Amino acid sequence: MLKSVFIASLTIFLLAAGIAAQNKFEGYNIVVDVPKTQTRATCAVRYLPPSTTVTITDLNPATPMKVSSCGTSGGSIVQKTATSATVKASAGDNKWCFQGEDKFYRITLPGDQYSGPVTYNWVAQADERTRGFYNIKDFGAVGDGQTDDTVAFKSAMAVIASNNGGTLTIPDGEYIITSPVAVPSAIIIQGTNGLHSMASTSDLIRRNPSRITLRGSKTSLFRVGECIEHVSFRDIELYAQSNDDTNAVEAYGAYISSQGFNFDRVTFQNFNRGINAYGLPQTDLSWQIDYVKVNACRFVYNRDTGIFVNSRNTDWKIQGSLFINPKKQPGQNANSMHFERVGAVLIEDTFGGGFVNAFGGTFINILDSAVTTIIGSQTEQMTASIVYNGVENPYAGDYSYPITIINSIFDAPIIFKARRTLVSTGSFYGPKTFSADERVRVYSTGDRFCYDGNILGCQGATKNNFDRATVIFMTGQPSEGQVKGHPTYFGTDVQFGAPVQMPALPVNTLPTGKPNGSMVYCSDCRRSSTPCQGGGNGAPAMVVGNQWSCL
Repeated sequence: MLKSVFIASLTIFLLAAGIAAQNKFEGYNIVVDVPKTQTRATCAVRYLPPSTTVTITDLNPATPMKVSSCGTSGGSIVQKTATSATVKASAGDNKWCFQGEDKFYRITLPGDQYSGPVTYNWVAQADERTRGFYNIKDFGAVGDGQTDDTVAFKSAMAVIASNNGGTLTIPDGEYIITSPVAVPSAIIIQGTNGLHSMASTSDLIRRNPSRITLRGSKTSLFRVGECIEHVSFRDIELYAQSNDDTNAVEAYGAYISSQGFNFDRVTFQNFNRGINAYGLPQTDLSWQIDYVKVNACRFVYNRDTGIFVNSRNTDWKIQGSLFINPKKQPGQNANSMHFERVGAVLIEDTFGGGFVNAFGGTFINILDSAVTTIIGSQTEQMTASIVYNGVENPYAGDYSYPITIINSIFDAPIIFKARRTLVSTGSFYGPKTFSADERVRVYSTGDRFCYDGNILGCQGATKNNFDRATVIFMTGQPSEGQVKGHPTYFGTDVQFGAPVQMPALPVNTLPTGKPNGSMVYCSDCRRSSTPCQGGGNGAPAMVVGNQWSCL
């Protein structure tokens, strides 16, 4: 009797163990792809009908294929060959589901008119305690710097999209990508650090231990399409083996905007463009990629531009970032940032530079924008600091939205080629920084236009302040060493709401050499005397005909 009970218990245990060993796989008939030829709203994440046949392939030849349905959830399994089966999604919830012994299976879908057939390595549902967290190694990535890991990354995007978001960890390794990987909404892609390869951290040249490398030309590493929200990249290096028309992150669309993108401690190295965002011609380039934040990132040796944006009325914030630009030369613009038709742009605590004998291009190139604010930023060894409307578009320019520069240092030229309002506060410029005509209106407080006058002066140059711009207001600067000062200047009529007190000086201290129109109150002058005479009770005095005349 005891023996029979023991055998029965053992049988139940083994059956339970066998059932426990089965991994659960479920998902949607999903396509993650960014098209360019759509003629209507087309999201980057799309769903095929439940009637679509899903092909399951066993990638483990060491074990026989043993897959089964999930019971009431999902369609029935149809075994096709020793290593393949098919399943269809449930018409109730549009999900398919099956169970199997392996950690992942190959899933193939026919795709749609834009994507064509798609193939994913579909991983089993994780333990409830770790749901939503994924490791790229689980999808078959190798990360040895040689193996093509593109399928692993595309698989991760599909699984995370099917689960409506998640965090993808990229452990140490170099992961090779050969075709664009479309990203879904609500994904965090994180590595182990954002150090750029070959950084001078020691006397040994080393690459970033966690980087994703693009192999090939005229392609992109990641793509963002329509209907995408809340995407984050963290602590990772994105690297290109070629800068021939390559992008680290390429974002484009035509109909439905995308928004909420964060790049934290990411390095973009050796691409043609680090971030390249633009609208498609189907809707006259009106697509928006909005609310983009770039924080503590590095853009290193990107051939054309670190950040290129041609997206209408969108908001971008770049903070604490570094642009190391290659040499500007034919076929290589070597710019840090380029903005066309954008909305609000904030650039803060950000540096751009080239090298002493290899100047970079333009730090900030603006075709047109709404409010642009630059705070605590700086350039060195650049061809230009800021260029506004360099292409001289006759429709560019707006007085309503100012370009504001606060506590920044720009020696390389700032060039305006359209009407614009410039507000500058507490910033430092070189003697010949500005090139602007009367279409530019300037409001300046506390700005300087030369190096320390007691050390370097203007190095033989004569400062031109804001060049030919229309100065509405500019605070003065006393003479200092070799640098000649300038007075506080009002470029419009001035109306005071209270009495104005001029300096009171005795006649023997009236300053010489003042320009005509200068005024003081002479405390001991006689009225109606020219030149001013002493011995009176005081009178207003003005320089007229190069001499002081008391009124």
